[in-house]
Amino acid sequence: MRRPLRFYDIAAGRAFVADQYQVVEVPSSRGAPVRLAVAKSPYTGNECYSFAPRRLEIKSATLNGYL
Repeated sequence: MRRPLRFYDIAAGRAFVADQYQVVEVPSSRGAPVRLAVAKSPYTGNECYSFAPRRLEIKSATLNGYL
């Protein structure tokens, strides 16, 4: 199961959370590819983009590990 990400639909002016998205890599002006997540908006049906994390599953750590 993928981690839910927050997307923003500019046409509707509302944010939504989706766990069904595709990760695409887009070349940047500096040469390094940028990972973006693409999901369909439930409000307008438009494709919305959000920055995708490098690791889709983030494991939690206890507070004792930071002390």
